[in-house]
Amino acid sequence: MPSINPIDLDPQDSGNPFKPPKDPVFDALFGLAIQGDLHVYFAAIPLSLVKPFASDFCFLETPNAEAIIDVLIADARQGRFPHLWVYEAGEGFVMSDDYPQYEACLRGQPDYVPCWVLGRPRHPAVVDIQGPVNARQAAGLKD
Repeated sequence: MPSINPIDLDPQDSGNPFKPPKDPVFDALFGLAIQGDLHVYFAAIPLSLVKPFASDFCFLETPNAEAIIDVLIADARQGRFPHLWVYEAGEGFVMSDDYPQYEACLRGQPDYVPCWVLGRPRHPAVVDIQGPVNARQAAGLKD
């Protein structure tokens, strides 16, 4: 069976009715990080502390959602774990647009999720804090 690239299936193009709503806080923080004005850290965060920005957005209704999740889970079983981009808010962390990865985590139920954190994480349950890291490299952008 041929491998499916999640990027080929991810419906993040403009005008897509299955695209999650924009999170202006995430967009602002991510922009600052990419410009080098906000530190980004790697951290392992308990899955129970990660919450989606749009709790009413249902990624599972997206075309090819199951195939995307299956690929992400298969990758994780091979040691290639998806990293969520999050920011700290209140008593937890907000995930704004990594819904496929988040759904894969919900299925796999890891104790901790590898995350790129916008700003230094302060929650005492967060472990393996590393950084700051290069935000552009973490995002897969060229310097």
